[in-house]
Amino acid sequence: MRLLLALTLALPAAAPAQGRDSVPVDTLPPLTVSATRAARPLARTPNAVETVTRAELGPARPTLGLDEVLAGVPGVFVADRWNFSLDQRIAIRGFGARSAFAVRGVQVLLDGIPQTLPDGQGQLTNVELGAADRIEVLRGSSSALFGNAAGGVISIWTDPDAPPRWGEDARVVAGTFDRSGRSWSKWQSTTRGRLGAGSAQLTISRMSFAGERDHSAADARNVNARAELPLAPGWDLTAIADYGDDPRADNPGALTLAELRVNRDAAAAVNLQRDAGKDVSQGQGGVTVRRSFANGGTAALTLFGFTRDLDNPQTFAAIRLKRLAGGARATVMLPFRAGPWPQELTAGVDVQSQRDDRVNFNYVGATAQADTSRSLDQLEHVLELGPFIQSAVRVTPATTVTAGLRWDAVRFSVADRLVDTALAASNPIYLDDSGRRRMHALSGSFGVTLNPTDALTLYASAGSSFETPTTTELANRPDTLGGFNPALGPQTAWTYELGARGASAGRVRWSAAVYQANVAGELIPFEEPASPQRRFFRNAGSAHHRGVELGAEAQIAAGLRLGATYTYSDFRYAAYRFTTGSVTYVLDGRPLPGVPAHVLDLRLAVRPGASGVWGQIETRANSSVRVNDTLTTQASGWWTTDLRFGWEGTVAGVRVGPFASVQNAFNRGYVGSVTVNAAAGRYYEPAPRRNGYLGLSFGW
Repeated sequence: MRLLLALTLALPAAAPAQGRDSVPVDTLPPLTVSATRAARPLARTPNAVETVTRAELGPARPTLGLDEVLAGVPGVFVADRWNFSLDQRIAIRGFGARSAFAVRGVQVLLDGIPQTLPDGQGQLTNVELGAADRIEVLRGSSSALFGNAAGGVISIWTDPDAPPRWGEDARVVAGTFDRSGRSWSKWQSTTRGRLGAGSAQLTISRMSFAGERDHSAADARNVNARAELPLAPGWDLTAIADYGDDPRADNPGALTLAELRVNRDAAAAVNLQRDAGKDVSQGQGGVTVRRSFANGGTAALTLFGFTRDLDNPQTFAAIRLKRLAGGARATVMLPFRAGPWPQELTAGVDVQSQRDDRVNFNYVGATAQADTSRSLDQLEHVLELGPFIQSAVRVTPATTVTAGLRWDAVRFSVADRLVDTALAASNPIYLDDSGRRRMHALSGSFGVTLNPTDALTLYASAGSSFETPTTTELANRPDTLGGFNPALGPQTAWTYELGARGASAGRVRWSAAVYQANVAGELIPFEEPASPQRRFFRNAGSAHHRGVELGAEAQIAAGLRLGATYTYSDFRYAAYRFTTGSVTYVLDGRPLPGVPAHVLDLRLAVRPGASGVWGQIETRANSSVRVNDTLTTQASGWWTTDLRFGWEGTVAGVRVGPFASVQNAFNRGYVGSVTVNAAAGRYYEPAPRRNGYLGLSFGW
């Protein structure tokens, strides 16, 4: 640990990810971040925080997934399944790595509106990456100020600023896969401008994806709208409305090693038989009223609602889910002096509710049958209450002390509708499994930042986090009964962190961090041979997450920039044992599966002179990944290189930007993601070999 601390304080590494593509490093303004729950200068924030700006989001990204922009953020691991039915597997310092679909363990926000439900499950259906202006990423347990499932925070912001006149930005991109010859395309249109004294933005997009693998097609349509209006001096209102419609997202499933070697583009046979995939529509709206005080303080109230309609045939059952959710967030930040010390005090409360109408249908033959084949029919409710308080005190001009507390109380209830007393004696699924579960925790954080110079920040912090199982994880009981799994409890963690960040001569930005998270009750996925590809969960006794996060970005010459990030992760069970059948496994000291120990990202961007021509090369490398708790089976490490190039200019008053990309240029065969603890050896989710795309952006 002493060696890691020395590296942290000595190496000029780990640049925040802002401005990598088109903004010179020495022109970047001081950053203010909101992912800490109160807008505060980054220099006085005792957390590992990165900001990815619009420059990183373009101009030549396909904008299909968050891996495109988060690969260069240390401590963040995004495993791309190339499966739009399951989404990408996003982990921050190991939190979220268990995800079988959607996002777990990480809070996701879109324009301040939570995309993470009160049960801790996050959805990205409403998120259009191409509309994002910036993405803030907070790593570590001080994110407990956001409540349940906050092992990290990803806060996505669209651009509310508008030009003096209404303007239009559009892009079209299309690609193909070398091996299969299948293609994909995406178009996006963003209109923005003045709306009275305020501004408005509307983004519409459509993606059609055939996929390299069999049975991996997807069709996604999104509409994202945002308006910001001043109401009176010191008052403003922000309203958002988002709708996502994915009528098709096929699920090819994971492969065994033998299947992978024969044909990496194949789909699992049972996934083809059951036509596994999803048809989902999801809408969300929210309104925030904000008051700015003359002394610099602020107050805000946000109301939001959410609806989701899901038809999800899986290999073990056909699932139909209707979800309603909503809530309110209220915060106030007041600056004042605590004796001789300036202080910012932030207090607030989150209230969220969730209602899931869930029905599972058995299969008879290849498809689900009528209501008589129901295996699960229940109404689930979740209610979360989370008051919090945070204080930041400047005890000296160069020293800031930050502390926060949050209380989370989450109540789960289930009403079992598959009840028949006459049939219960012969089949226990007809017993009444209605009931309630309550989970609660007090989470806290404490941190100190030191600013010896304007170009250097040193910080130390400690914080706790709390994470409940989601309703889906509670409802998937190994005994196949209804209701919630009574043996599955919450996961808690304490994280300790040391870090540094700064700049050198206005041409280099860097940051570094070392941390240890002590996790109790870690939520671990597993499968049963009798029910393959259905994910169940149990709690591990305890685990340690240790890591080093480094990176750097430098403008090494005019029009030439080099960036690098490196993450080392050592995640191990401290005390964990379980029994299956007559075998008891003792896993103390074994590595956790699902996350590589070493991840490296290298970037080189070239923009010679004022010609408008630009080019980028990015290489990513991962070490091998364990796929099972009890076995030594691993997915091999890999590296891949992407090339992007294009031109930007003006033709007849229209901004034009043609671009092209070759992904996986050296045609590496690798596994992009794994299914942890899968039954029957179905661990491997292969990524495409060499593929490419062409695109054109234009606007006025």
